[in-house]
Amino acid sequence: MNSAARQNTAAQRRQTSSRPATGRPREIARHWRAADGIDMFEADYKNFSFPKHSHDYYAFGTVLNGAERFTTRGTNYVAARGQLLMMNPMQVHDGSPASDDGYQYQIMFIDPKVFGDLVTELSPKNSGLPFFGSCVVNDPELHLQLQGLHRLFRPNDDGSNGSNSLLERDSQLLYSAARLALRHADAPPYLYQPGSEDKRVRAVIDYMAAHLDANISLDDLAMITGLSRFHLLRVFRAATGLPPHTYFNHMRLRRAKRLLFDGASIADAAAATGFADQSHLNRHFKAMWGVSPGAFIASLDP
Repeated sequence: MNSAARQNTAAQRRQTSSRPATGRPREIARHWRAADGIDMFEADYKNFSFPKHSHDYYAFGTVLNGAERFTTRGTNYVAARGQLLMMNPMQVHDGSPASDDGYQYQIMFIDPKVFGDLVTELSPKNSGLPFFGSCVVNDPELHLQLQGLHRLFRPNDDGSNGSNSLLERDSQLLYSAARLALRHADAPPYLYQPGSEDKRVRAVIDYMAAHLDANISLDDLAMITGLSRFHLLRVFRAATGLPPHTYFNHMRLRRAKRLLFDGASIADAAAATGFADQSHLNRHFKAMWGVSPGAFIASLDP
């Protein structure tokens, strides 16, 4: 990663919260870009539940308090205080509180290419990307290590990172990647390649990505694959865990979030991702992440 790019992106902070009319915040979420290809997220959720969704980045989380319940790949999990969460890119999952007090956690999102480059430094002979088969892990040392990394990348009031030492941040990031990959990924050589599903499904996903602002139809997608509409629905859901319309909506929301990160207005983000207007984006965005687009960018540094 380019050091100058890190310094430029470090100041791009996002903090969000949802408060009742009086009293302490009910749901709190902060999300900021730490560096190119690395986003940080921390939240304290009391009641909010995530619908089924996926991320285009790896997600590595530390549960600080309470417990989260989620389902992925047909299995139910509970991640409690002191445990780690691990999600592969495009792994469909949901999430909800598993305790009366909700849950508090920190998540580090890493672009697959960035994580792959880090892992290649550790073992150049390995191919592909690491795959994490265990979603909930007990590793107290890594739990503390990721919390420390989070502090290093947390923005200061002036928009700079918690640590001004690029050497310290680079070193701790590499140490964390090493422990993640070498201790918790499936045994090398790595074979995991997001997007290696059925070529027909890949063609549909590529078409969706190129037409996020369009009102595409099932007929459009069936024509691409040569499948009947019903067969396409079955094949797509078997490969991705979601029906096409839900998957497409999540792609649009992820893109809208990226645009907001890069400074786009809510109106422009809505238009670029096919939402009818700001209120339409607001409704779907809040259902996905628990906060509105306006709250998401409220504390963006000028």
